[in-house]
This record gives sequence, structure tokens and C-alpha cells, in this order.
Amino acid sequence: MNQIRLMTVICALILTLCVLFGGYYLYDRYFIRDGLREQISQLVKAEEINIEKQDNLSTVLIRSSEIEDFQNVYQKTAKLVYQSLGPQAEIIFLDERTENLSLLYEECSFIIHEGIATGKFRDMRTQVLNLADQEGVQCDLTMDSFNIYLVLRDEEGYLYEVIPRINQLDEWEKLGGDMID
Repeated sequence: MNQIRLMTVICALILTLCVLFGGYYLYDRYFIRDGLREQISQLVKAEEINIEKQDNLSTVLIRSSEIEDFQNVYQKTAKLVYQSLGPQAEIIFLDERTENLSLLYEECSFIIHEGIATGKFRDMRTQVLNLADQEGVQCDLTMDSFNIYLVLRDEEGYLYEVIPRINQLDEWEKLGGDMID
């Protein structure tokens, strides 16, 4: 008699767990992910939107070659993603980088990080736009209080970058690091 009750309890427990995990999977898959995909596709004409989850980390991958106002699209997308998946989620705009665009970005990154460190954003913008113009590349460089948004385009490809405006020296000191003179 006790063995029958134990088997009934174990079967009920297994069935309950299956229903709970299955319900969570369906909720996550169809309500959260598909709903988020639909909302993002209303913001940007995307060729591809993938939402990946791995070890409690969510990554949203978006591929679009036609983004007019990258800063605005990124900000609105980030708001949607963080509301749905939490602030630890990562947003990546996939691009079609050419070797020329990658090399130009490497050169621009020094100028951008120098601008972040010194606070001379006008000089940074002028230098980046001049460098892109010399290479024959269209450049859009904007910023807000949190990030710097860079879009580079040429005939063969496009590049999207979001560079955080965190002054590394300030962050180091907040974490308890000391500056060495």
C-alpha cells in the first residue's frame, strides 16, 4: 500500500515538473521571444532577428542594412530588450564589415577612446569624420550620455558599433583601484 502511494507521489511530482517546465518553455518561446521579435521588427527593417539564451545570459542579434538613425533605433531596441529580458541582456547589431571598414574602425577607435578619456568630443568627431572622408567612407557618429554610436558605409558593406562612454579611469577608481603616478 505504501509503495503505491510513493509511486503515485513520484508520478505526480514528475508530471507537475513536466507541466511547469513545458509551460515556462512555451511562455518564453512564444510570448517573450516572438513578442520581442515582433516589437523589434516594428522599429527596424530587419533581415534577421535571433534571440539566444545561454547560462542566464540573453543575446539579441539583429541584422539590418537599412538603419537611418542608428542611435534612435538602438535606444528604442535596448529599452524593449531590457524590459523583456532584463538589464543583463546584450544587443548586437550584425553588420557586413569589409576589410577596409574594419581597418578604418581600428583607426577610429583610438580617436574615440581618446575623446572619451579627455572629454574633447568635438575634436573626436571632427577627426573621425575627416578620417572617414579621406577613405571615401560615409560616416555617422552620434552620442548620448551612455554611448557613442558609429556607422561606417562604403559600396561593399556597412559597420555598426556602439562604444560605451565609460571613462575607464573613473570606473577603475570606483572599483577600488588606485592610480599609479
